[in-house]
Amino acid sequence: MALLSLALTLLSALTFWLAIPIFILPPLGAYAGYRAYRTRRQQQPRMSRTWKLVWMLPMLLAIVAMPLELYVLNAGYRA
Repeated sequence: MALLSLALTLLSALTFWLAIPIFILPPLGAYAGYRAYRTRRQQQPRMSRTWKLVWMLPMLLAIVAMPLELYVLNAGYRA
């Protein structure tokens, strides 16, 4: 699921100029990242903070990607 989240985020970054994938792929990537994090937390309940952050990164990247892509798209149309 973590790889799926990263793949969806990467795909949204490559196709952000289409505008529609911005609203579909990053939320799906965030959901897949959340599922991966939750699954890992259930498998290993006593996880260090570093590993928690590592398993949260796909979800965080997808969450950050959406506003950044919207900003780039908006700035591109203004020029």
